[in-house]
Amino acid sequence: MRILIDIDTCTTCRLCYDTLPTVFVDRGDGIPITLPMKSFPDRNLVEAIKEVMESCPSNSIQMEEVG
Repeated sequence: MRILIDIDTCTTCRLCYDTLPTVFVDRGDGIPITLPMKSFPDRNLVEAIKEVMESCPSNSIQMEEVG
């Protein structure tokens, strides 16, 4: 799984890293980046990421399967 953030449409609202600080962090200018995951996230974390994606006011977060 890979999380993609469109930095051109992100409004820096902080929703993602305020909600899931174990996944998203501020890169220093308000734009979120994702922290590296050592293993595939469990089902609960995947659901939480999906909720953040759906809540993102600019639809700037996407998730794609890798492999």
